[in-house]
Amino acid sequence: MPANTSDTSDESEPAEEPHYHGHRMRLRERFHGAGPDALSDYELLEMVLFAAQPRRDMKPLAKKLIAKFGSFAEVIHAPKRDCARSRA
Repeated sequence: MPANTSDTSDESEPAEEPHYHGHRMRLRERFHGAGPDALSDYELLEMVLFAAQPRRDMKPLAKKLIAKFGSFAEVIHAPKRDCARSRA
């Protein structure tokens, strides 16, 4: 039986991880290393939202809230009912 010479699969190489793996850890490292000025408003909001949803991507919601209210500060000060409507 001839040897398989195709190079489609090399079991010695690890599978490439998706770009979002470790996203939360990288944000936290940037925050702790360079401070809050190193993050955009939606990234700061993502960090706040991490506590609410430990296993869900918070970037889309954070961006939606920033688009609606204008800034991190405005989202934080917005009435709860207005923020809840943005999740739907």
